[in-house]
Amino acid sequence: MLDFKKIDDMIELIEDNIIPEEYSNNEFFIEFFKAVQVIPLSKYLRTKGKDSKLPKIMNSKKAGEILIDTYKDEEIRLYLKRKGYSEIPQLDYKSIMLLRKTDLYSNWNKIISFLEGKGTVGEINQSTRKALLPQEIEMLENYIKTNLSIDEKELNWLLNKLKKAEQDKAVGKALKKLINNL
Repeated sequence: MLDFKKIDDMIELIEDNIIPEEYSNNEFFIEFFKAVQVIPLSKYLRTKGKDSKLPKIMNSKKAGEILIDTYKDEEIRLYLKRKGYSEIPQLDYKSIMLLRKTDLYSNWNKIISFLEGKGTVGEINQSTRKALLPQEIEMLENYIKTNLSIDEKELNWLLNKLKKAEQDKAVGKALKKLINNL
């Protein structure tokens, strides 16, 4: 049986960056994952009006999942030992923001880079994005110009507006609603 009171209490703790004293960081993330794994968490959070903290809460769940998988995976634990960690490193609310739906190695590589001070969360996440080659950019630009029947100036205008909409989530959501209403 789901204990929604416990889930809501844990969500409050995550929102406030608090780990209860009776848990280590990793134990808390694992406990949170176990508590919410059978519910569609993002939908639940939206119904509770917790949209603004959605990434942090979802990454807390992902951290629990990764930790459980790491405890089960001997190869990953050996990999962490080779990197100098005799125990699985304790994650915190900053380091979990690096986690993505990728393999364990990729997630642990990013976490280790962060723990070793090789960059901020933003820098590490940015460094793992694949940059487009100049030929790919040109090909995409030509495709868009052809299919939308626009010239170079109009393409630049469109890209600038889309970038602004991407950076300002409220504008992006408003645009999406308008597009869906056409």
